[in-house]
Amino acid sequence: MTMSPIKFISPKIGQCTLSRSASQLGSLPPIGYIYLGTVSYAKALAMQKQLCRLRIDEIYAGPHHTRTPREDRILADSLILLEHSPVYTNGRRNHGVLSVEEIARLRKLGCDYVETNRGGEITFHGPGQLVAYPNLYLKDHHLGTKCYVKGLEHTIVEACARVGIDADVVDGFPGVWVSQTQKVAALGTHVQKYVTSHGFALNCTTDMKWFNEIVPCGLEGRSATSLANVVAKQGRTNIDTSVSALLPTVIDSFKAVFGCDVLPLEEVSPKTYATIKQILE
Repeated sequence: MTMSPIKFISPKIGQCTLSRSASQLGSLPPIGYIYLGTVSYAKALAMQKQLCRLRIDEIYAGPHHTRTPREDRILADSLILLEHSPVYTNGRRNHGVLSVEEIARLRKLGCDYVETNRGGEITFHGPGQLVAYPNLYLKDHHLGTKCYVKGLEHTIVEACARVGIDADVVDGFPGVWVSQTQKVAALGTHVQKYVTSHGFALNCTTDMKWFNEIVPCGLEGRSATSLANVVAKQGRTNIDTSVSALLPTVIDSFKAVFGCDVLPLEEVSPKTYATIKQILE
């Protein structure tokens, strides 16, 4: 069996398989996507934690915690897409780093502050930013953590290419960049027993004033930017970089990079769709 290479728009990705064989790529489960609109960060964090717990308990429910076969599970892989109301979040390495006074200063700006269990450092989430939280069982996708993170980066690079924006990764600096000093997307993941949470945040039409109040991701001398700013500088005023416009582009790019079907979640798994909705009620 030979695999037909996927043709990516971004030449920087090449013939990406995320180190998987043709036979492995032929056995991947579908992923269901769901767009939730605007959700507070605290609510989305609680939802992710509960969903991960349910999935881990189901996957390792066999005798002596052996894996439950995929066909016997009720919950499925999902790609959760949303926007957040304004919030600064800090990764697990930086818990307790900000003083009470600094946190109070950020909150006076009209922005929440949450310390979370993802990797990475302080960043901003808010309106005009497309946030993706994949909830995948990596073993079903024949992925290790490093290849999974690479896949998230490739998804953003490909999505940018599809709207004519040149983006890439920069060695030693996490995220996706449109230049050596301007970052258009942040990454921060968490993996427990091969079940993923958190993911990436792509600045579409985000108001960049929020990033001026922090050192984004702890990177001195570098700054955040948005797709809207990039196309404006290029004089391409006819390009729609809103979250609603970029949503199908990001979903298609995720599908191309991860090599599996990405379909509406209510079609892939009505139970998973109902569970997410119920958790958020």
